[in-house]
Amino acid sequence: MLSLLSIQVYIMTDFDYDLAHELKLHADNLSVHFNSVGKTLSKFWRKGSFDYERALGYVYRNLVIPAAKDYKACHGSINQAWHTMFPIPEREVAAVNILCHFVGEFELGNFWI
Repeated sequence: MLSLLSIQVYIMTDFDYDLAHELKLHADNLSVHFNSVGKTLSKFWRKGSFDYERALGYVYRNLVIPAAKDYKACHGSINQAWHTMFPIPEREVAAVNILCHFVGEFELGNFWI
């Protein structure tokens, strides 16, 4: 049973959709990481062994986190860490959106070579 205090804390939590979108856009423009992730996911999609959960973790580790670190280095403050600039929920939503983009391209027959 949830107490009144825990309900208030849950309601008061804020999610920044703009921040998640900004991270996704920065990751899309980080061409070295984006193309290598696309190439790897294309390989598994064509083999027929594509697993959504594993792909989501792969995108999170190899694209979203480097994009967050790069964004912080380019636009962030010296006093703020990359993981506080982009909290976990925003990073996870960015990873899901990026993976949906990849899956949409694969369904259309567009693959990275």
